[in-house]
Amino acid sequence: MPVSPARKARTRAEILDHAGRLFRLRGHAGTNLDDIMLAAGLTRGSFYAHFTSKDDLFVEAMRGGYGLSARLRAGAVDTVLDEYLDKDALAANALACAMAALPTDVARGPLAAQLAYANHLHIAIGELARGRRRKLDADATAAAILAIGAVILARASGDRTLSDWLLRCARRTTKALLKQPVLRARPKSKSRRKSAAARRPKRAARSRGGRAGA
Repeated sequence: MPVSPARKARTRAEILDHAGRLFRLRGHAGTNLDDIMLAAGLTRGSFYAHFTSKDDLFVEAMRGGYGLSARLRAGAVDTVLDEYLDKDALAANALACAMAALPTDVARGPLAAQLAYANHLHIAIGELARGRRRKLDADATAAAILAIGAVILARASGDRTLSDWLLRCARRTTKALLKQPVLRARPKSKSRRKSAAARRPKRAARSRGGRAGA
């Protein structure tokens, strides 16, 4: 009896969910297909009905939108950053966010995974830049670097005091960056525009005269 499209889609989503969790926990190299399919309650043979390879699965898991970018889309920036940089939730936050858990694996992985990572980074920066003129606002970009970098470094540090300090500094600095006023270009006054327009023909005339005399 053929499998319905709806059931196949559910099975594929289950595989992706378990794969994403195991990839973030163990990394790409430390995760094998047998463990993923066992966690999903399926046989290894059924894997190839949904994905072509482990790399293909890794790319799809990276596209899934786990972590900071998804949380920023769904919540208030200050609240999300407080929760993301919470020292008591560090382990859970690090393993829930692919950008913090898998940067080295992605850097060594296929280009498609790197582009998926970049897309989520763009989303995170864009959400941090709410209300600003540019989605790649410099302060929002620095805030994303600090937040994600702090989680990566704090997770890697075996020194709990240092780890807590990294998160506290990142939380304080990201908020300060995002409270920076957005500098907007001041419109030229009418008199200044007229003056600039009047100078342009004179400069052009001098330039033509200079070329003629050369």
